[in-house]
Amino acid sequence: KTGKKKSRIRLSSPLLLLIGIGFTSSATFMIFMNCNQELGVLYGMENPQLIQSFYSVGIVSAILLTSLLVKKGVKPIQILVSYPLAAFVTLLLMYLIRTPEICLIGGFLIGFFAAGGVLQLTTSTANEMYPEHKGTITAMVMFASAVSNYVVINVAGMLTTTGGQEGPRNILLFNMLVTLMGIILALVLNIRYGKEMGE
Repeated sequence: KTGKKKSRIRLSSPLLLLIGIGFTSSATFMIFMNCNQELGVLYGMENPQLIQSFYSVGIVSAILLTSLLVKKGVKPIQILVSYPLAAFVTLLLMYLIRTPEICLIGGFLIGFFAAGGVLQLTTSTANEMYPEHKGTITAMVMFASAVSNYVVINVAGMLTTTGGQEGPRNILLFNMLVTLMGIILALVLNIRYGKEMGE
């Protein structure tokens, strides 16, 4: 046999960062999906189901715009910082401004900046950094995403139970914390990414 033996994937800092981003990127929009209706009611919305509609429009808009940005030469790893940062600011505004309108605006922006492809861009970045292990690294990131869905929904449920009427706003704070963790991980990854790729 003359083929080269495939090297084993090593547990490196960038790999751990990518797995962490896989966790946090899913958590941001999963938490929002499971609490936006209650938040809308708390903020006096007559039809909180509208939040989900604005959220869906945000997702579609993000997919279209992000694909254009990537084609224009914007690196996916840069978006992994800017989009979560915008999502964090959105969550902060939703916590501070208690109006029905902010729920609709926030729904669109979270759909755009959190659910509109950040997880997919994470796997894309992972595949670029580990081209020999695309299947393995994608599985790792997606597994972190699946674990995230289970963990954050359970924590959000606890916050709802213990928080009483202010439960939805407590969940916003929790979401902000998770999103901030994702921003920090992405910033560190940007530094490590340059070193790994020899830039």
